[in-house]
Amino acid sequence: MQEMMKMYNMYGMDPSMFGGDETLILNANNKLVQYVAGHKDSDKVPMICEQLYDLAMISHKPLAPEEMTKFIARSNEILMMFAN
Repeated sequence: MQEMMKMYNMYGMDPSMFGGDETLILNANNKLVQYVAGHKDSDKVPMICEQLYDLAMISHKPLAPEEMTKFIARSNEILMMFAN
């Protein structure tokens, strides 16, 4: 869709509304990735997946304000798990 917009000189539209070209590549040797693969039914897996995704995105570009707020809240929740 983005290529078609360029071809037809439709520069007034926001190309990000069609999604990006990002590809998430995970290191299969990473212990968190291995945990997720081996514990798919764990109640911790969705939080770990969101955290891994946000960490990957932070290394790529700044998170939007609402995404950063969720990331910080989730980070605090993860840290509280260790404090108990």
